[in-house]
Amino acid sequence: MQEEELQELYGKIASVIYTNEENGYTVLRLETQDGENVNVVGTLPSAYPGEELHVFGQWVTHPNHGRQFKSEYAERSLPRTREAIYAYLAGHAVRGIGPATAALIVDKFGDKTLEVLERQPERLTEIRGVSAAKAETISRDFRRQAGLRRLMEFLCSHELRPLLAVRLYRFYGEDSMDVVGDDPYILASPHIGGTFAEADRLAFDLGAEADNPARVRAAAIFELRHNA
Repeated sequence: MQEEELQELYGKIASVIYTNEENGYTVLRLETQDGENVNVVGTLPSAYPGEELHVFGQWVTHPNHGRQFKSEYAERSLPRTREAIYAYLAGHAVRGIGPATAALIVDKFGDKTLEVLERQPERLTEIRGVSAAKAETISRDFRRQAGLRRLMEFLCSHELRPLLAVRLYRFYGEDSMDVVGDDPYILASPHIGGTFAEADRLAFDLGAEADNPARVRAAAIFELRHNA
């Protein structure tokens, strides 16, 4: 049976209906370029209103919730306008920022707000009520999200499941990109839960040789564990 070609949706997150922190499964409302509001489901961790999504997947019909778009993977962009950045921060996307603080920060830094959060957290102390400790907490949480986002984009560019990025980041945090780059076969380990084929695909994409000792070892361990 021929695999169905993936369809595409592009739009802005209007609201997040449900999210599972453990595996990143999310149900959200997407406002498409055509002005239509549709439900999108799939592994989309740390999704918040104001973000732009380019989603690839299939239309499905749920027996209780009706027509919805099931995401296989998505390209994500952080909000760029003042209004979208405010919606993103006011929706508690970053720990330590609520609607009132979001308004103060966006009024101060405008469309440079997210750049300040990631690269110049000390400037947040210019906002009334934001201490140096709180500024660091805010920046650390934003950098965590940015790291997970980049990891998901990297794996999805190699046609790998977003869930693998969630598990990698849970175990290795900000070191995840270095860990999987040094040893792609970590994806096939029990705590990550990928298949050997997925790990092998990434390894070959990154230039691994067929007789690489790490490949032989990973294949043997995966097969033995599967048979056991």
